[in-house]
Amino acid sequence: MSVLITGSIAYDAVFSFAGAFGEQITRPVEPGFNTTFLTRAMRRDFGGCAGNIAVAMKRMGGEPLIWGAVGRDGGDYLEHFGREGIRTDGIGVFSNAYTAQCLIITDHTGAQIAAFHPGAAERTPQVRWPTDADGKEAQPAIAILSPGGRETTLFAAQACRAREIPYFFDVGQELPLFSAEELLDLAVGIIYSDSEAEAFEQKTQQSDADLAESGLIVVRTLGSRGARVWLPGERHAAFVPTVPIQKVRSPVGAGDAFRGGFLYALERGFSPVEAAQWGAVAAGRKVAGAGAQDYELTPQAAQLDFDQWFGKQSRK
Repeated sequence: MSVLITGSIAYDAVFSFAGAFGEQITRPVEPGFNTTFLTRAMRRDFGGCAGNIAVAMKRMGGEPLIWGAVGRDGGDYLEHFGREGIRTDGIGVFSNAYTAQCLIITDHTGAQIAAFHPGAAERTPQVRWPTDADGKEAQPAIAILSPGGRETTLFAAQACRAREIPYFFDVGQELPLFSAEELLDLAVGIIYSDSEAEAFEQKTQQSDADLAESGLIVVRTLGSRGARVWLPGERHAAFVPTVPIQKVRSPVGAGDAFRGGFLYALERGFSPVEAAQWGAVAAGRKVAGAGAQDYELTPQAAQLDFDQWFGKQSRK
């Protein structure tokens, strides 16, 4: 069965800053503030949360089904999906919009500053729901609502609820777009980073444990420090470590790769904690690559990594 992914399909322009942001921004940002980061390296990659998650899942051996949109410049991205073996029949093309774009600056500590333009991603509500080979509406086993704009996310949540598809809400950097009530009413599970979780708690007054106690699966990624998983009804988390990597090339897209591995395993019947371990395998492979999707991962390699770091376990 497939996993539905909504959110952005974007091009990433990634710049590398040799210094540290904190060394250059030494005073509070006030009106009129202006600074420029001199970057010696740049690359343009396929990216976007939905695209990154789908690629990781497919390379793990899963069947991602994207429901999204690209603009008039999205042809090469659709070809890229075709080469990866990812279905594109759930992706609309809008000639009067640009494909979503993300500009990312990373410093030597791994910190990131990003600017994101959703572009065609906001047109997803106008895209027909994906269908199966027989022409009937697809009924994915599970879904993830990754960042793609407020209206797109709310529309996707409503569409999934109408079809009784369980879904995870991926907060991303769009937290300010939603009210506390909307955030708490969206999903059966939530995935967010450490910093996103702190902002979420500040806005909703709900901690990870509070959310889990209310019945949600809660996954909090901690970057290079691993991840924590709360099961529904439990106030104590299980810790999932990262997979050791000899050389870290770029953190861009690691969180999305984690989500791809997590959903791949969850759809196959693994527990949320085991699924997070598969997510750690995908994220580990990703940080060894330069771009959000520029890394090597196969089902066989994922299995070897899992066996080495988490103990032998057959695929379900």
